Amino acid sequence: MTAWEPATEAEVAMRDALRAQDQQLYFRILTRTDLLLPVSAEALAGQAPMGWGTWTTAGRTHVLAFTSPTAMRACLGENAGTSRRVPYADLAADWPNHEWWLAVNPGLPIEGYLPAWFVAQLSRGDVRLPGRTMGARARLERAETAARAARASAATPI
Repeated sequence: MTAWEPATEAEVAMRDALRAQDQQLYFRILTRTDLLLPVSAEALAGQAPMGWGTWTTAGRTHVLAFTSPTAMRACLGENAGTSRRVPYADLAADWPNHEWWLAVNPGLPIEGYLPAWFVAQLSRGDVRLPGRTMGARARLERAETAARAARASAATPI
């Protein structure tokens, strides 16, 4: 990515927050921002289901979101097309899959990658990152494994 410049006040604020290493401020700004979600022209016209623009890398699916049309074009290039504008809170409330992550402006200096549980946490106004200690990381991994196992057993017919 070359010569990208912020196109909105929110993008300037996000860039400045990251430069200052203030991730909590970055997340507060993100939660007050309407995001652009790629959709087909047919979906936008009501002729097809709205669906979710996703990107999969390293076995993880991400919902794609952008903070401006300029950011979307910078990230998607010729694949940038139509989009729908969604407030962050609505995106969190309508989250499509608890295994998917959110990819905000992937590849730009203001990119962010958030697991579904953190998308929900931010929508509640809690911008704190989980602890970085080994114990906290192990507890988080155990909780995610237990949640996956519970979903798998609930989906398995008896």
